[in-house]
Amino acid sequence: MVEPSPKRLSTPRVLALSTLAFPLSGIGLPLGVYLSPFYADEIGLGVALTGMLFMMLRLLDMILDPTIGHLVDSFNSKWGRARPWIVASVPLLMLAAYFIYMPPREGASALYFVLWMVILYLGSTMLIIARNAWVADIATDYDDRSRHFVMIEMASVLSMLVLLIIPVIIANNGGDRFEQIGAMGWCLIISLPLTALIACMFVPDPPRTKDPDAKAYTFADLRMAVGNRFLKTVLLLELLIGMGITVTASLYLFVAESVFGLSDAQASLLLVVFFLSSVLGLPVWMRFASRTEKHSAVCVAVLMSAASYLLYLIASQFPGFWPFALAAVINGFAFTAPLVIGRSMTADVVEWELVRSGTNRAGLYFGLNAGAYKIGASLATGLAYLLVGLVAGYEAGAENSPEAVQGLLFIFCGLPAVFYLITYFVVRNYPLTRAVQAETAGRLASVPAEV
Repeated sequence: MVEPSPKRLSTPRVLALSTLAFPLSGIGLPLGVYLSPFYADEIGLGVALTGMLFMMLRLLDMILDPTIGHLVDSFNSKWGRARPWIVASVPLLMLAAYFIYMPPREGASALYFVLWMVILYLGSTMLIIARNAWVADIATDYDDRSRHFVMIEMASVLSMLVLLIIPVIIANNGGDRFEQIGAMGWCLIISLPLTALIACMFVPDPPRTKDPDAKAYTFADLRMAVGNRFLKTVLLLELLIGMGITVTASLYLFVAESVFGLSDAQASLLLVVFFLSSVLGLPVWMRFASRTEKHSAVCVAVLMSAASYLLYLIASQFPGFWPFALAAVINGFAFTAPLVIGRSMTADVVEWELVRSGTNRAGLYFGLNAGAYKIGASLATGLAYLLVGLVAGYEAGAENSPEAVQGLLFIFCGLPAVFYLITYFVVRNYPLTRAVQAETAGRLASVPAEV
């Protein structure tokens, strides 16, 4: 059914929805930056095995995304479409967070890790897809979608800054990596019910117009969605950016410690600088996208990101905090912009499909979107850790040769730069422009809602 565009949501209500970014950042940041090396080193799983497990889990997890996306699309209740999924995700995430972030000090098996990570991924998939589909329902136009996703990302990055201060404080007071990770886990456990309550109370989520012709989800629906010419580009964008971000995140602590000689406290403090630069950059990219095209802003951002890895190579010749910080500021400024704008582009595709076919596929499209990111993240984690462990010969927590450390650095810089450059060529001729979206919105406004 073709649905009318909603009224533009007030800033306080957008902020209420954005609070869900806090627990989600508690999942995303520690997984990429802290949990990978933590389970590889302190828990004793090893770099190669940890990389393989993350890759297998992500590939398994991505199967959930289109399925949950379709279920979100199909679900309707008097409480709305997104709220019940967000509420249901909270207990799953709280339970999984306790066991993942606070494992036994004597170590944990690969089975322990896999079991609780599957539950963590299930809960986070439910929460992320429901939230993103919610945005597609309540955002009104081309630039309003960017407004929603940029505010969500800014809330996410600010949350990361809060989380990153925790390891700095604990490390400066003699706390070890177990205590640092555990504190992050408690932040996640406490914030989940609070932020879910704020979002569900203050953000409208009206029941959907019921479609009497709605059919059961089939493989043909999935094939048709993937065949959408606009969605193909956005999915490739998600996959490649996911690879670039994940390589950087998963190898960051190893590079900070082995290449630049930073302590735990310095490495965590530098992450604060990195994400603060990202926060400052997001309004700039949002303004650039609003004055040009979304895909144009993505192209500039990925070229800047690719170039920034040359700075890491140069900075490595001068080990220490400040050379690494300079490269991190440039890298961080453009780091999350392609991902945020890409989510806004997905919402545009949802609207285009709604007008074309009369079907709102927000849940399915954002499920595929999340799946593409997870494919990229899983492949990148596995590839990066396997290259670092088997090709470079680098071992976490061991005395490594200069050649192994140099190999780690080249992988850290080279892989993301290649992924960002490929993204540029994928996105540069993206056809769903501002003009096309304006025409689509006009057609949507001209069709009366059916009740």
